[in-house]
Amino acid sequence: MGGIITFALIIINIFTVYRFIFGIIFSSREDFNESVRYSLIPDIISLFRGEYWKDRISEFKLGIFIFLCVMATLIEYWIVSAILRWIIDMW
Repeated sequence: MGGIITFALIIINIFTVYRFIFGIIFSSREDFNESVRYSLIPDIISLFRGEYWKDRISEFKLGIFIFLCVMATLIEYWIVSAILRWIIDMW
């Protein structure tokens, strides 16, 4: 049952919560794409290109985005499962 709840929450959150978090952290789709690109480039290459701090900030933004999305889903899962347990116990 937990997998079904988690899957449903992820699908629902894509259009609501994740999009909201995306709008807060990234200024545009290109900003997100740049963060993904920098996360795939080794830091040493960014250092030699003179883009080390831009790389670090972009990786941090992507990491915060993923962390917040996971935490939102976990919190929602705990709330939904507690409500479902309460409903089932009432029967």
